[in-house]
Amino acid sequence: MASFPLLLSAHLGDFQVQLAYNGQVLQFDLPEVEVSKQQAGCLPCGPTASSGFRVFKTVEILNISISQEHSLVIAACAPKHGVDKESVLEIFTFNVKDLALTSQWRTDVLNHVYKGIKKGRHFKILVNPFGGQGHAKRIWEHTAEPLFKAAGCTYDLTYTTHRYHAKEIARDLDIRAYDAIVSVSGDGVIHEVINGLMERPDAIIAHKLPLGAVPGGSGNALSFSLLGEKHGAHVANAVLNIVKGKAMPVDLCSVTQGDSSRFFSFELQSFGLIADVDLGSEHLRWMGEARFTFSAVGKLLSQATYPCELAYIPAENNIKKIQEQYNEYRNQPVIWADQTHDELDQDHRTIIDRYGRVSDPLKENDGWVVEKDHYATVVGAKLPWISKGSVSHPAAQPNDGLIDLLIFPKDLGRMAGVQIMIGVETGVHVFHEKVRYLKVKAFRLSPQNQSGYISMDGEHTPYAPYQVEAHRGLVSVLSIEGRYARSMSGGSK
Repeated sequence: MASFPLLLSAHLGDFQVQLAYNGQVLQFDLPEVEVSKQQAGCLPCGPTASSGFRVFKTVEILNISISQEHSLVIAACAPKHGVDKESVLEIFTFNVKDLALTSQWRTDVLNHVYKGIKKGRHFKILVNPFGGQGHAKRIWEHTAEPLFKAAGCTYDLTYTTHRYHAKEIARDLDIRAYDAIVSVSGDGVIHEVINGLMERPDAIIAHKLPLGAVPGGSGNALSFSLLGEKHGAHVANAVLNIVKGKAMPVDLCSVTQGDSSRFFSFELQSFGLIADVDLGSEHLRWMGEARFTFSAVGKLLSQATYPCELAYIPAENNIKKIQEQYNEYRNQPVIWADQTHDELDQDHRTIIDRYGRVSDPLKENDGWVVEKDHYATVVGAKLPWISKGSVSHPAAQPNDGLIDLLIFPKDLGRMAGVQIMIGVETGVHVFHEKVRYLKVKAFRLSPQNQSGYISMDGEHTPYAPYQVEAHRGLVSVLSIEGRYARSMSGGSK
């Protein structure tokens, strides 16, 4: 590896520019000239008639190439109008004289920019053209695709046409041909992909194929959990997270119903108010993300409650201790998927539920706690965000092997309900005296009404008893940070 800084003289028209890469940023002066435009979809390709000192972080550099015209082309994805704004694709073209020197500079910079990361990945892209009020196709064509191309990535593209299409694709996919499966949709396609992978006879290998999430639906919980409130809806930031990310291990929850039904959940398992908001508001999809807030307020004000029997195996039920554990986790080194061992049984090529099925008797020595009451909602989750402005489970971690269980009791009252609803926007609702927030190993819920809604990752689920158990690190998602965005108040970064 060459020593820093890596310097190269180039030209923009008649103006000489020095490109300097110091291992952390690439920087150069931009003279007051019209920079040649190169179309990358409909995205901005660089500044025109402007000047300034341009700086791009290592993680923001997508590619450096030498064109057929022997020009040096630099593609980057970075915030252009403030750190809270969406990143944009910028492409700069420089004239160079010494091709051998330029080629060596390019190689040295790219080797560092992609250190520990495969450059030019090949993706299986799934676009749900019906997602995000029908905007997912446009999101792919106008924003995501140009970024993947600029980064030198290749892909095989499929537009999903029917329910469970993504599941069918994942179940039959030649997984050796791809570096990751990328969804341009909401969380429903990711749910299908995960269950398709876990149904395969080679699931012990297939589940190791990383997933990537580009927000293109009305609910983008995984994207918000990875990128945070400010960038969770930003397509360019999500693509950058996929192109420059590494495989982060993520827990899955197995869900059993009846004597034979079994599937996997990566987001949330909801009963009561949250399920009603999620599934009972589908006629309001035209409102986008606002439908969740609108529906939730109505349910809280109605003070509706839902009878059920709830059983769970607690790991921690003190919110202050949960907060301390969360902060301790944030201070620990990141663990990547290639550093972990999963829970797939090597002999049987399957996953063993340690606490049995929903139809099995509860074993006393497992430590089950059983309650029977009316609740406003009971929601288990593995992601902190449900959607924009909804940090329902702020202490949720990607790979702690536990489920975050949120319980709203029957006697909330309208005033407390409104306070809690406001608190969900930032996650502080978990500290409200009427809210219970637990870390559990497993839970079982048995509805007492004849009909209603149960939602698993936003999907309709039969209104019948179900049992949920966490399994550590069964899948992985591409992430630059290696952990979810900070979602619980207090403590370090």
